[in-house]
Amino acid sequence: MFIFILYVPALVFLGLGMFGLRDVRILRRRGVRAEGRCGGTSWNAGISSVDVIYRDGNEERHYVTMAAEDLGLTGDESVVRVVYDPLKPDRATTAKVLKKPAWKTQEGYLVIIGLCVGAVVTALIAVAAAAS
Repeated sequence: MFIFILYVPALVFLGLGMFGLRDVRILRRRGVRAEGRCGGTSWNAGISSVDVIYRDGNEERHYVTMAAEDLGLTGDESVVRVVYDPLKPDRATTAKVLKKPAWKTQEGYLVIIGLCVGAVVTALIAVAAAAS
């Protein structure tokens, strides 16, 4: 039983990553494109973030906070292509993020970390079993 506790960190990383990738899959499948405008900037966990303000199909105003490198802006541009879920307009990201392969997204990195942690734990258990 104790051995399975060692897999908890791997399962946490996998769960968080898969939950985030679910949003990406939903946006790729039924996302609607809109134009957003850059709003305020802030620092989240040491990463420069920008609030992107956009309007959904009902002209309701929403915003999503994105890392500056995920905006795909060059120079003094302020218009950002946003993709949002029409069933849940607060679920949104930029078109640039959706073009990335899943394993190059933040959520994909969490899945990779979870798999690596699981592999290391399995290897350590195998080594310990062989030594005894």
